[in-house]
Amino acid sequence: MPDRRNLCDRWHTICGVSSMTVWRHVLRWIWLAVPLLVAVVAYEHRDALIAAAGLLRRASLAWMLLGVAAIALLYLCRAVVYSVPLRLMGYSAPLPFLWGTAVTATSVHQLLPAGGATGYAFLTYAMYQRGVAGGEASLVALVDTLSYAAALASLVVASLIFLTVTGTLHVHGMGAVMALGIAVLAVAGWLYYQQRDQRRFVAAVLRMKARLAARLGRDWPDEPVREFLGEYYRGKRLIIRRPEAFVGMLGLQYVAVGCDAAALYAAFLALGSRPPVWVVLMGFVVAMAGVSIVSVPGGGGGFETLMSAFFATQGIPASEGIAAAVLYRILAFWLPVAVSLLVLLRLRRRRKAIRPERGPHARPARARP
Repeated sequence: MPDRRNLCDRWHTICGVSSMTVWRHVLRWIWLAVPLLVAVVAYEHRDALIAAAGLLRRASLAWMLLGVAAIALLYLCRAVVYSVPLRLMGYSAPLPFLWGTAVTATSVHQLLPAGGATGYAFLTYAMYQRGVAGGEASLVALVDTLSYAAALASLVVASLIFLTVTGTLHVHGMGAVMALGIAVLAVAGWLYYQQRDQRRFVAAVLRMKARLAARLGRDWPDEPVREFLGEYYRGKRLIIRRPEAFVGMLGLQYVAVGCDAAALYAAFLALGSRPPVWVVLMGFVVAMAGVSIVSVPGGGGGFETLMSAFFATQGIPASEGIAAAVLYRILAFWLPVAVSLLVLLRLRRRRKAIRPERGPHARPARARP
């Protein structure tokens, strides 16, 4: 009679491979379906697209430069957000490096969306390359992600409530958005609960590591994982002592979202249009929420489609809404992507741009491999 444990291990392996295969197929179809849907919508509104192209050719350069300044200020806010936990953990980081890292992490996240994992991974890697311990670099990325998610989620909820109360969005149309939002919050809540107990969380991570190593036929030691999580919890204890620091980070994230919306409004001004400020802000929030639910590389045109469709429901001419969305994406996405290429070239060389601070409360120096 076959060993029961071997049968169970074989069953888990088959289920794991099957689930990974199914997930890859789902992602492939989503990445294909969204651009196709955008193409169909674009064809149906081709007259508006032609008119939008004419508006783009007459866009005011002065207002576009103001939009670029708003995007630069956005990433300055994100850079200062990074500096807060770094300073609490005893590091001194140059602001230009943090600014470039913020630009690149966001660009990587939008180019290769994976629930925020790509931007998180790049931010951790960039910090580690410049002298921050691995676990503490991961903590910086986590705190930044949590503060930004909290700011954006509160704006999304407020916008959905407003749109529902005013009749712009019907309650039955919120079902999918609310369901996915609840699922994301549930996963985040579970992870937060698990990591509260260091011993339990470390044991759970080691079990996951062992299962993954077994499926890949590898033999990975436990010590690097324990050291990484030890650094994470040491940094976490430092940050918990200063709860007002997280409140300050949250405030900076609201300012960053405001800068994003300001760049979008500057795009309208460049086209000679002056819609209500609240309409522009809600159009940005709704588009961000929609793209977060269905992650497609570069947005797949979905961001521009959602944004221009929302503006059309608010009485803004379709050509103006499309032109403003396209112009905003040039300012807020394609220009930062170009900057990111330069940052990535510099990041290839490993050097300590982030150093421990000197003074009575300075952290001890860590040996790097």
